[in-house]
Amino acid sequence: MKNILSSICPNKEKHKEETSIDSEDYLTKTIGTFGLWQAAVCGATALTRFIVMWNMTAIFFLTPDTEFECIQFKGIGNKTANTCYDDCMKYEYHNQGLQTTLISDYNLICDRQWLASMAQSVLMLGFLVGTFLFGWISDRFGRRNSIVASVLINVIFMLATPFSPNFWTFSIFRLITGIASGGTLIICIVIVMEIISKSHREAASSVLVQPDALAQASLSIFAYYSPNWNIYVLVYSVASIFILIIILFIPESPRWLISRGRIDEAIQIITKAAQRNKLSTENIEAIIKNSAEKLINKKEVVNTTYLDLFKTKELAINTTCIFVAWTVSGTCFFGINQYMTFVGSNLYVAVVVLGLIQMPVSLGSWIINKYLGRRIASLGIFTLGGIVMILLIFAEDYYWPATILGIIGFGAVSSIFTVTYIYASELFPTPLRNMAFGLTSTGAKFGAMVAPFIANLKPQWVPSVVFAGMLFVGALSCLPLQETKGRNLKDTVS
Repeated sequence: MKNILSSICPNKEKHKEETSIDSEDYLTKTIGTFGLWQAAVCGATALTRFIVMWNMTAIFFLTPDTEFECIQFKGIGNKTANTCYDDCMKYEYHNQGLQTTLISDYNLICDRQWLASMAQSVLMLGFLVGTFLFGWISDRFGRRNSIVASVLINVIFMLATPFSPNFWTFSIFRLITGIASGGTLIICIVIVMEIISKSHREAASSVLVQPDALAQASLSIFAYYSPNWNIYVLVYSVASIFILIIILFIPESPRWLISRGRIDEAIQIITKAAQRNKLSTENIEAIIKNSAEKLINKKEVVNTTYLDLFKTKELAINTTCIFVAWTVSGTCFFGINQYMTFVGSNLYVAVVVLGLIQMPVSLGSWIINKYLGRRIASLGIFTLGGIVMILLIFAEDYYWPATILGIIGFGAVSSIFTVTYIYASELFPTPLRNMAFGLTSTGAKFGAMVAPFIANLKPQWVPSVVFAGMLFVGALSCLPLQETKGRNLKDTVS
Protein backbone atom coordinates (compact mmCIF):
# COMPACT_ATOMS: atom_id res chain seq x y z
CA MET A 1 0.00 0.00 0.00
CA LYS A 2 2.89 2.31 0.76
CA ASN A 3 4.33 1.85 -2.72
CA ILE A 4 0.96 2.46 -4.37
CA LEU A 5 0.37 5.67 -2.44
CA SER A 6 3.90 6.85 -3.09
CA SER A 7 3.55 6.35 -6.83
CA ILE A 8 0.29 8.24 -6.92
CA CYS A 9 1.27 11.00 -4.52
CA PRO A 10 5.00 11.74 -5.01
CA ASN A 11 6.70 14.35 -2.89
CA LYS A 12 6.43 17.90 -4.16
CA GLU A 13 8.88 20.76 -3.88
CA LYS A 14 8.98 21.86 -0.27
CA HIS A 15 7.39 25.13 0.75
CA LYS A 16 9.02 26.98 3.59
CA GLU A 17 6.71 28.14 6.34
CA GLU A 18 8.14 30.16 9.18
CA THR A 19 5.41 29.02 11.49
CA SER A 20 5.94 25.32 10.79
CA ILE A 21 9.71 25.30 11.46
CA ASP A 22 10.08 22.13 9.35
CA SER A 23 7.43 20.53 11.53
CA GLU A 24 6.82 17.80 8.97
CA ASP A 25 10.48 16.85 8.97
CA TYR A 26 10.74 15.30 12.42
CA LEU A 27 7.94 12.80 11.74
CA THR A 28 9.04 11.85 8.23
CA LYS A 29 12.63 11.47 9.45
CA THR A 30 11.60 9.15 12.27
CA ILE A 31 8.58 7.14 11.08
CA GLY A 32 8.64 7.69 7.31
CA THR A 33 5.99 9.12 5.01
CA PHE A 34 3.57 6.18 5.20
CA GLY A 35 4.07 2.68 6.58
CA LEU A 36 2.32 -0.13 8.42
CA TRP A 37 1.96 1.96 11.58
CA GLN A 38 0.24 4.84 9.81
CA ALA A 39 -1.93 2.40 7.85
CA ALA A 40 -3.07 0.65 11.03
CA VAL A 41 -3.91 3.88 12.85
CA CYS A 42 -5.66 5.38 9.83
CA GLY A 43 -7.64 2.19 9.26
CA ALA A 44 -8.79 1.92 12.86
CA THR A 45 -9.68 5.60 13.00
CA ALA A 46 -11.60 5.45 9.72
CA LEU A 47 -13.80 2.67 11.12
CA THR A 48 -15.31 5.14 13.59
CA ARG A 49 -16.96 6.89 10.66
CA PHE A 50 -19.25 3.85 10.31
CA ILE A 51 -20.78 4.79 13.65
CA VAL A 52 -21.13 8.42 12.67
CA MET A 53 -22.72 7.69 9.30
CA TRP A 54 -25.08 5.05 10.68
CA ASN A 55 -26.42 7.65 13.08
CA MET A 56 -26.61 10.36 10.42
CA THR A 57 -28.30 8.40 7.64
CA ALA A 58 -30.46 5.97 9.63
CA ILE A 59 -33.25 8.53 9.30
CA PHE A 60 -33.98 7.39 5.72
CA PHE A 61 -35.65 4.26 7.09
CA LEU A 62 -36.83 5.74 10.39
CA THR A 63 -38.98 8.45 8.79
CA PRO A 64 -39.56 7.46 5.14
CA ASP A 65 -42.23 8.90 2.87
CA THR A 66 -45.34 7.23 4.35
CA GLU A 67 -48.90 6.88 3.08
CA PHE A 68 -51.72 6.73 5.62
CA GLU A 69 -55.49 6.64 5.87
CA CYS A 70 -58.07 6.94 8.63
CA ILE A 71 -59.65 3.59 9.54
CA GLN A 72 -61.72 4.68 12.53
CA PHE A 73 -63.81 7.85 12.83
CA LYS A 74 -65.70 9.15 15.83
CA GLY A 75 -68.79 9.20 13.65
CA ILE A 76 -69.62 8.27 10.08
CA GLY A 77 -67.22 9.66 7.51
CA ASN A 78 -65.62 9.09 4.14
CA LYS A 79 -61.92 8.38 4.12
CA THR A 80 -59.34 9.67 1.65
CA ALA A 81 -55.72 8.50 1.56
CA ASN A 82 -53.07 10.86 3.03
CA THR A 83 -55.74 13.17 4.43
CA CYS A 84 -55.94 14.40 8.02
CA TYR A 85 -59.27 14.43 9.87
CA ASP A 86 -60.17 16.15 13.11
CA ASP A 87 -62.52 13.30 14.08
CA CYS A 88 -60.17 10.43 13.16
CA MET A 89 -59.50 8.07 16.05
CA LYS A 90 -57.06 5.71 14.33
CA TYR A 91 -54.84 5.81 11.23
CA GLU A 92 -53.45 2.93 9.22
CA TYR A 93 -49.94 3.30 7.77
CA HIS A 94 -48.51 1.90 4.56
CA ASN A 95 -44.80 2.08 5.28
CA GLN A 96 -42.09 2.01 2.65
CA GLY A 97 -39.39 -0.32 3.94
CA LEU A 98 -39.72 -1.35 7.59
CA GLN A 99 -43.04 -2.70 8.86
CA THR A 100 -43.07 -0.09 11.62
CA THR A 101 -41.23 3.25 11.66
CA LEU A 102 -41.06 6.28 13.92
CA ILE A 103 -43.92 7.75 11.90
CA SER A 104 -46.25 4.81 12.46
CA ASP A 105 -45.25 4.11 16.08
CA TYR A 106 -45.43 7.73 17.24
CA ASN A 107 -48.07 9.01 14.77
CA LEU A 108 -45.83 11.65 13.20
CA ILE A 109 -48.42 12.90 10.71
CA CYS A 110 -50.81 15.84 10.37
CA ASP A 111 -50.16 18.32 13.19
CA ARG A 112 -47.27 16.13 14.42
CA GLN A 113 -45.58 15.86 11.02
CA TRP A 114 -42.92 18.42 11.93
CA LEU A 115 -41.62 15.99 14.55
CA ALA A 116 -40.41 13.67 11.77
CA SER A 117 -38.02 16.40 10.58
CA MET A 118 -37.12 17.18 14.18
CA ALA A 119 -36.00 13.57 14.69
CA GLN A 120 -33.05 14.35 12.40
CA SER A 121 -32.61 17.96 13.47
CA VAL A 122 -32.15 17.00 17.12
CA LEU A 123 -29.36 14.61 16.10
CA MET A 124 -27.65 17.37 14.15
CA LEU A 125 -28.08 19.74 17.09
CA GLY A 126 -26.08 17.17 19.03
CA PHE A 127 -23.46 17.16 16.27
CA LEU A 128 -23.25 20.93 16.51
CA VAL A 129 -22.67 20.80 20.26
CA GLY A 130 -20.35 17.80 19.97
CA THR A 131 -18.00 19.26 17.38
CA PHE A 132 -17.66 22.42 19.44
CA LEU A 133 -17.30 20.60 22.77
CA PHE A 134 -15.00 17.78 21.65
CA GLY A 135 -12.88 20.19 19.63
CA TRP A 136 -11.92 21.82 22.92
CA ILE A 137 -11.70 18.51 24.81
CA SER A 138 -9.41 16.97 22.21
CA ASP A 139 -7.02 19.92 22.14
CA ARG A 140 -6.97 19.99 25.94
CA PHE A 141 -6.89 16.28 26.86
CA GLY A 142 -5.58 14.58 23.74
CA ARG A 143 -6.86 12.94 20.58
CA ARG A 144 -6.93 9.35 21.81
CA ASN A 145 -8.76 9.89 25.10
CA SER A 146 -11.32 12.06 23.35
CA ILE A 147 -12.13 9.67 20.51
CA VAL A 148 -12.39 6.69 22.88
CA ALA A 149 -14.78 8.65 25.10
CA SER A 150 -16.90 9.80 22.16
CA VAL A 151 -17.20 6.29 20.70
CA LEU A 152 -18.05 4.81 24.12
CA ILE A 153 -20.83 7.36 24.68
CA ASN A 154 -22.08 6.65 21.18
CA VAL A 155 -22.34 2.91 21.74
CA ILE A 156 -24.09 3.23 25.11
CA PHE A 157 -26.85 5.52 23.89
CA MET A 158 -27.21 3.84 20.49
CA LEU A 159 -27.97 0.59 22.33
CA ALA A 160 -30.51 2.41 24.52
CA THR A 161 -32.34 4.10 21.62
CA PRO A 162 -34.37 1.06 20.39
CA PHE A 163 -35.92 0.75 23.85
CA SER A 164 -37.24 4.32 23.94
CA PRO A 165 -40.76 4.28 25.47
CA ASN A 166 -41.83 7.44 23.64
CA PHE A 167 -40.71 9.93 21.00
CA TRP A 168 -39.24 12.40 23.47
CA THR A 169 -37.02 9.77 25.09
CA PHE A 170 -35.93 8.74 21.60
CA SER A 171 -35.07 12.38 20.86
CA ILE A 172 -32.98 12.74 24.02
CA PHE A 173 -30.98 9.61 23.16
CA ARG A 174 -30.51 10.91 19.60
CA LEU A 175 -29.28 14.23 20.95
CA ILE A 176 -26.64 12.53 23.10
CA THR A 177 -25.49 10.22 20.28
CA GLY A 178 -25.30 13.32 18.09
CA ILE A 179 -22.99 15.04 20.58
CA ALA A 180 -20.74 11.98 20.71
CA SER A 181 -20.82 11.47 16.93
CA GLY A 182 -19.88 15.10 16.33
CA GLY A 183 -16.82 14.59 18.48
CA THR A 184 -15.89 11.32 16.80
CA LEU A 185 -16.16 12.88 13.35
CA ILE A 186 -13.74 15.75 13.87
CA ILE A 187 -11.22 13.87 16.01
CA CYS A 188 -10.75 11.03 13.51
CA ILE A 189 -9.90 13.56 10.78
CA VAL A 190 -7.34 15.35 12.92
CA ILE A 191 -5.67 12.12 14.07
CA VAL A 192 -5.09 11.01 10.49
CA MET A 193 -3.85 14.39 9.28
CA GLU A 194 -1.35 14.62 12.15
CA ILE A 195 0.43 11.31 11.55
CA ILE A 196 0.93 11.30 7.77
CA SER A 197 3.25 13.29 5.54
CA LYS A 198 2.11 16.15 3.35
CA SER A 199 2.62 14.03 0.21
CA HIS A 200 -0.10 11.63 1.33
CA ARG A 201 -2.73 14.01 2.68
CA GLU A 202 -4.83 14.03 -0.49
CA ALA A 203 -4.91 10.22 -0.57
CA ALA A 204 -5.63 9.93 3.15
CA SER A 205 -8.45 12.45 2.99
CA SER A 206 -10.09 10.48 0.19
CA VAL A 207 -9.61 7.05 1.76
CA LEU A 208 -10.81 8.30 5.14
CA VAL A 209 -14.33 9.00 3.84
CA GLN A 210 -14.76 5.64 2.07
CA PRO A 211 -16.50 4.14 5.14
CA ASP A 212 -19.19 6.81 4.73
CA ALA A 213 -20.36 5.20 1.50
CA LEU A 214 -20.23 1.65 2.85
CA ALA A 215 -22.01 2.66 6.06
CA GLN A 216 -24.92 4.28 4.25
CA ALA A 217 -25.22 1.39 1.77
CA SER A 218 -25.13 -1.18 4.59
CA LEU A 219 -28.19 0.42 6.18
CA SER A 220 -30.30 -0.96 3.33
CA ILE A 221 -29.16 -4.47 4.25
CA PHE A 222 -29.90 -3.91 7.94
CA ALA A 223 -33.32 -2.47 7.13
CA TYR A 224 -34.20 -5.20 4.62
CA TYR A 225 -33.74 -7.94 7.23
CA SER A 226 -35.24 -6.00 10.16
CA PRO A 227 -38.97 -6.26 10.92
CA ASN A 228 -39.18 -2.87 12.62
CA TRP A 229 -37.20 0.26 13.42
CA ASN A 230 -36.22 -1.00 16.88
CA ILE A 231 -34.39 -4.06 15.52
CA TYR A 232 -32.95 -1.98 12.68
CA VAL A 233 -31.31 0.46 15.11
CA LEU A 234 -30.24 -2.35 17.45
CA VAL A 235 -28.40 -4.19 14.65
CA TYR A 236 -26.08 -1.34 13.71
CA SER A 237 -25.68 -0.40 17.38
CA VAL A 238 -24.38 -3.88 18.22
CA ALA A 239 -22.02 -3.69 15.23
CA SER A 240 -20.59 -0.50 16.74
CA ILE A 241 -19.30 -2.44 19.76
CA PHE A 242 -16.63 -4.09 17.60
CA ILE A 243 -15.44 -0.68 16.42
CA LEU A 244 -15.19 0.49 20.05
CA ILE A 245 -12.94 -2.48 20.87
CA ILE A 246 -10.63 -1.68 17.94
CA ILE A 247 -10.35 2.03 18.74
CA LEU A 248 -9.10 1.23 22.26
CA PHE A 249 -5.75 0.25 20.75
CA ILE A 250 -4.90 3.45 18.87
CA PRO A 251 -2.01 5.57 20.25
CA GLU A 252 -1.99 9.26 21.09
CA SER A 253 -0.99 11.70 18.36
CA PRO A 254 2.76 12.36 18.69
CA ARG A 255 2.27 15.81 17.19
CA TRP A 256 -0.25 16.71 19.91
CA LEU A 257 2.05 15.40 22.66
CA ILE A 258 4.95 17.51 21.39
CA SER A 259 2.75 20.60 21.10
CA ARG A 260 1.88 20.11 24.80
CA GLY A 261 5.50 19.65 25.87
CA ARG A 262 5.14 15.90 26.60
CA ILE A 263 8.29 14.98 24.71
CA ASP A 264 9.16 11.67 26.40
CA GLU A 265 5.71 10.20 25.70
CA ALA A 266 5.96 11.29 22.08
CA ILE A 267 9.38 9.65 21.75
CA GLN A 268 8.00 6.34 23.07
CA ILE A 269 5.15 6.31 20.53
CA ILE A 270 7.37 7.41 17.65
CA THR A 271 9.92 4.71 18.52
CA LYS A 272 7.23 2.00 18.41
CA ALA A 273 5.95 3.43 15.13
CA ALA A 274 9.43 3.35 13.59
CA GLN A 275 9.89 -0.26 14.70
CA ARG A 276 6.53 -1.20 13.15
CA ASN A 277 7.60 0.48 9.92
CA LYS A 278 10.94 -1.36 10.07
CA LEU A 279 12.94 1.86 10.31
CA SER A 280 15.98 2.72 12.44
CA THR A 281 15.28 4.01 15.95
CA GLU A 282 18.84 5.07 16.67
CA ASN A 283 18.51 8.85 16.35
CA ILE A 284 14.84 9.31 17.25
CA GLU A 285 15.40 10.90 20.66
CA ALA A 286 17.93 13.40 19.30
CA ILE A 287 15.75 14.33 16.32
CA ILE A 288 12.60 14.84 18.38
CA LYS A 289 14.25 16.81 21.17
CA ASN A 290 16.06 19.01 18.69
CA SER A 291 12.83 19.70 16.80
CA ALA A 292 10.87 20.22 20.01
CA GLU A 293 13.16 23.05 21.07
CA LYS A 294 12.17 24.90 17.92
CA LEU A 295 8.52 23.89 17.95
CA ILE A 296 7.44 24.58 21.50
CA ASN A 297 6.57 28.15 22.21
CA LYS A 298 6.01 28.27 25.96
CA LYS A 299 3.16 30.69 25.52
CA GLU A 300 1.37 28.07 23.45
CA VAL A 301 1.86 25.17 25.82
CA VAL A 302 -0.69 26.83 28.08
CA ASN A 303 -4.33 26.10 27.42
CA THR A 304 -5.73 27.66 24.26
CA THR A 305 -9.29 28.92 23.80
CA TYR A 306 -11.66 29.43 20.88
CA LEU A 307 -10.84 33.14 20.96
CA ASP A 308 -7.36 32.24 19.70
CA LEU A 309 -8.96 31.30 16.37
CA PHE A 310 -9.44 35.04 15.85
CA LYS A 311 -6.08 36.06 17.32
CA THR A 312 -4.67 37.26 14.00
CA LYS A 313 -6.25 38.63 10.84
CA GLU A 314 -5.26 35.51 8.90
CA LEU A 315 -6.75 33.16 11.50
CA ALA A 316 -9.96 35.21 11.66
CA ILE A 317 -10.39 35.11 7.86
CA ASN A 318 -9.65 31.38 7.70
CA THR A 319 -12.06 30.58 10.54
CA THR A 320 -14.89 32.66 9.09
CA CYS A 321 -14.52 31.40 5.52
CA ILE A 322 -14.25 27.72 6.47
CA PHE A 323 -17.27 28.15 8.77
CA VAL A 324 -19.35 29.49 5.86
CA ALA A 325 -18.10 26.76 3.51
CA TRP A 326 -18.99 23.99 5.96
CA THR A 327 -22.41 25.49 6.70
CA VAL A 328 -23.24 25.44 3.00
CA SER A 329 -21.84 21.91 2.60
CA GLY A 330 -23.84 20.50 5.52
CA THR A 331 -27.10 22.08 4.42
CA CYS A 332 -26.84 20.99 0.80
CA PHE A 333 -25.43 17.51 1.51
CA PHE A 334 -28.28 16.46 3.76
CA GLY A 335 -30.93 18.45 1.91
CA ILE A 336 -30.14 16.98 -1.51
CA ASN A 337 -29.63 13.53 0.04
CA GLN A 338 -33.13 13.64 1.52
CA TYR A 339 -34.63 14.92 -1.73
CA MET A 340 -33.11 12.06 -3.71
CA THR A 341 -34.58 9.39 -1.41
CA PHE A 342 -38.03 10.57 -2.48
CA VAL A 343 -37.16 10.25 -6.18
CA GLY A 344 -37.93 6.75 -7.43
CA SER A 345 -40.00 3.90 -6.08
CA ASN A 346 -37.48 1.79 -4.16
CA LEU A 347 -36.10 3.25 -0.94
CA TYR A 348 -33.55 0.44 -0.49
CA VAL A 349 -32.02 1.04 -3.93
CA ALA A 350 -32.01 4.82 -3.47
CA VAL A 351 -30.10 4.61 -0.18
CA VAL A 352 -27.54 2.17 -1.66
CA VAL A 353 -26.98 4.33 -4.75
CA LEU A 354 -26.61 7.52 -2.71
CA GLY A 355 -24.12 5.72 -0.50
CA LEU A 356 -21.99 4.05 -3.13
CA ILE A 357 -21.84 7.14 -5.37
CA GLN A 358 -19.71 8.74 -2.66
CA MET A 359 -16.85 6.29 -3.30
CA PRO A 360 -15.92 7.37 -6.85
CA VAL A 361 -16.72 10.96 -5.93
CA SER A 362 -14.22 10.96 -3.05
CA LEU A 363 -11.58 9.36 -5.26
CA GLY A 364 -12.23 12.03 -7.89
CA SER A 365 -11.83 14.76 -5.29
CA TRP A 366 -8.48 13.17 -4.35
CA ILE A 367 -7.24 13.75 -7.91
CA ILE A 368 -8.69 17.27 -8.04
CA ASN A 369 -7.08 18.08 -4.69
CA LYS A 370 -3.73 16.77 -5.84
CA TYR A 371 -3.48 18.58 -9.16
CA LEU A 372 -5.63 21.71 -8.77
CA GLY A 373 -5.01 22.52 -5.11
CA ARG A 374 -7.46 23.16 -2.28
CA ARG A 375 -8.63 26.66 -3.24
CA ILE A 376 -9.41 26.02 -6.91
CA ALA A 377 -10.99 22.64 -6.10
CA SER A 378 -13.32 24.15 -3.47
CA LEU A 379 -14.26 27.09 -5.67
CA GLY A 380 -14.95 24.87 -8.69
CA ILE A 381 -17.01 22.24 -6.88
CA PHE A 382 -19.22 24.80 -5.13
CA THR A 383 -19.83 26.56 -8.45
CA LEU A 384 -20.64 23.30 -10.24
CA GLY A 385 -23.13 22.37 -7.53
CA GLY A 386 -24.85 25.75 -7.79
CA ILE A 387 -25.21 25.49 -11.57
CA VAL A 388 -26.62 21.96 -11.32
CA MET A 389 -29.24 23.01 -8.76
CA ILE A 390 -30.37 25.85 -11.04
CA LEU A 391 -30.77 23.38 -13.92
CA LEU A 392 -32.73 21.10 -11.60
CA ILE A 393 -35.41 23.79 -11.27
CA PHE A 394 -36.28 23.34 -14.95
CA ALA A 395 -36.03 19.52 -14.88
CA GLU A 396 -38.09 18.74 -11.78
CA ASP A 397 -41.03 17.40 -13.83
CA TYR A 398 -38.83 14.96 -15.77
CA TYR A 399 -37.79 11.86 -13.81
CA TRP A 400 -34.47 10.90 -15.45
CA PRO A 401 -33.08 14.42 -15.99
CA ALA A 402 -34.02 15.31 -12.41
CA THR A 403 -32.45 12.09 -11.11
CA ILE A 404 -29.19 12.60 -13.02
CA LEU A 405 -28.89 16.25 -12.00
CA GLY A 406 -29.72 15.35 -8.41
CA ILE A 407 -26.95 12.73 -8.34
CA ILE A 408 -24.45 15.19 -9.85
CA GLY A 409 -25.45 17.85 -7.32
CA PHE A 410 -25.20 15.38 -4.44
CA GLY A 411 -21.83 14.18 -5.75
CA ALA A 412 -20.55 17.76 -5.81
CA VAL A 413 -21.52 18.56 -2.22
CA SER A 414 -20.28 15.14 -1.12
CA SER A 415 -16.84 15.76 -2.63
CA ILE A 416 -16.55 19.21 -1.07
CA PHE A 417 -16.29 17.59 2.37
CA THR A 418 -13.22 15.64 1.24
CA VAL A 419 -11.62 18.85 0.01
CA THR A 420 -12.46 20.98 3.03
CA TYR A 421 -11.36 18.31 5.53
CA ILE A 422 -7.79 18.52 4.31
CA TYR A 423 -8.03 22.28 3.68
CA ALA A 424 -9.02 23.01 7.28
CA SER A 425 -6.29 20.73 8.68
CA GLU A 426 -3.66 22.68 6.71
CA LEU A 427 -4.98 26.17 7.46
CA PHE A 428 -4.80 25.92 11.26
CA PRO A 429 -1.82 25.26 13.58
CA THR A 430 -1.63 22.19 15.84
CA PRO A 431 -2.58 23.94 19.14
CA LEU A 432 -5.80 25.17 17.50
CA ARG A 433 -6.47 22.53 14.85
CA ASN A 434 -9.11 20.46 16.60
CA MET A 435 -10.85 23.51 18.03
CA ALA A 436 -10.89 24.96 14.52
CA PHE A 437 -12.54 21.78 13.27
CA GLY A 438 -14.96 21.92 16.17
CA LEU A 439 -15.99 25.53 15.59
CA THR A 440 -16.13 25.55 11.80
CA SER A 441 -17.85 22.18 11.51
CA THR A 442 -20.63 23.42 13.78
CA GLY A 443 -21.69 25.29 10.66
CA ALA A 444 -22.14 21.99 8.83
CA LYS A 445 -24.19 20.61 11.67
CA PHE A 446 -26.37 23.71 11.84
CA GLY A 447 -26.93 23.36 8.11
CA ALA A 448 -27.86 19.70 8.56
CA MET A 449 -30.39 20.73 11.23
CA VAL A 450 -32.30 23.03 8.88
CA ALA A 451 -31.82 20.85 5.76
CA PRO A 452 -34.91 18.64 6.33
CA PHE A 453 -37.13 21.71 6.61
CA ILE A 454 -35.64 23.29 3.45
CA ALA A 455 -36.04 20.04 1.49
CA ASN A 456 -39.75 19.98 2.33
CA LEU A 457 -40.47 23.57 1.24
CA LYS A 458 -43.25 24.08 -1.31
CA PRO A 459 -43.55 24.59 -4.23
CA GLN A 460 -41.03 21.99 -5.33
CA TRP A 461 -38.62 24.41 -7.03
CA VAL A 462 -38.00 26.43 -3.85
CA PRO A 463 -35.45 24.01 -2.29
CA SER A 464 -33.42 24.03 -5.51
CA VAL A 465 -33.28 27.83 -5.47
CA VAL A 466 -32.19 27.89 -1.83
CA PHE A 467 -29.51 25.22 -2.34
CA ALA A 468 -28.19 26.93 -5.50
CA GLY A 469 -27.90 30.28 -3.74
CA MET A 470 -26.09 28.72 -0.80
CA LEU A 471 -23.63 26.88 -3.05
CA PHE A 472 -22.67 30.11 -4.81
CA VAL A 473 -22.12 31.72 -1.39
CA GLY A 474 -19.88 28.75 -0.56
CA ALA A 475 -17.84 29.46 -3.68
CA LEU A 476 -17.39 33.10 -2.66
CA SER A 477 -16.21 32.04 0.80
CA CYS A 478 -13.22 30.26 -0.77
CA LEU A 479 -11.85 33.36 -2.50
CA PRO A 480 -10.05 34.93 0.53
CA LEU A 481 -8.35 31.65 1.52
CA GLN A 482 -4.70 30.98 0.74
CA GLU A 483 -3.56 27.88 -1.13
CA THR A 484 -2.06 25.25 1.22
CA LYS A 485 -1.27 22.42 -1.20
CA GLY A 486 2.12 20.84 -0.47
CA ARG A 487 2.87 22.95 2.60
CA ASN A 488 3.95 21.75 6.02
CA LEU A 489 1.42 21.66 8.82
CA LYS A 490 1.81 24.62 11.17
CA ASP A 491 2.71 23.73 14.74
CA THR A 492 2.71 27.22 16.26
CA VAL A 493 0.38 30.19 16.29
CA SER A 494 2.07 33.21 14.74
